Amino acid sequence: YDEPVYSQLSSSDYHERKSGGHFNREEFHKSPEKYSSFFTRYTQVAQILLGGAYWNPAAPVLFTREDMLDPEFKLKVIADITCDINGSIPSTKRASTIPDPIYDYNPITDEVLPPFSSENYVTSMAVDNLPCELPRSASEEFGRDLIDKILKPLFDDDPEGIIERGTIADQGVFLENFLYLQDFVKEL
Repeated sequence: YDEPVYSQLSSSDYHERKSGGHFNREEFHKSPEKYSSFFTRYTQVAQILLGGAYWNPAAPVLFTREDMLDPEFKLKVIADITCDINGSIPSTKRASTIPDPIYDYNPITDEVLPPFSSENYVTSMAVDNLPCELPRSASEEFGRDLIDKILKPLFDDDPEGIIERGTIADQGVFLENFLYLQDFVKEL
């Protein structure tokens, strides 16, 4: 391509069942250890990664530090929105901050260094409170949506089932759509 290309990937785009067969989203959420990652196909062509998917520690990592040492590894900038330290992205070694949002990661030494130290390093952003930094207009819009779209169904009629679909637990028990979170909570 002669211009930047953006792709949005879902879990099925970079995970496969170890035993073969089709990706099953429900099974992946319940038993992520039954899957392996082939995300390195993307690290061989992409230069920037914006990672924002929930990661279960039982799930495979996107790629490893060893993968980053491969000459075919092309990522130069990683923005880990989820900020899972020592999680699915090996360069997320610590949270960065709003005033100091980026750092370099040297995969050879596994060190965090000042940003833009070397072209050989990967520049990482892992601000753990990034959602708190939304601009005022977005906050105002969210407030308006909350009033218009949530409060009315919460206190009056909810024919679209908005509150039911958005309820994670009832009386301390996860509802069916959120049962996959149970194992995560047990580990805490």
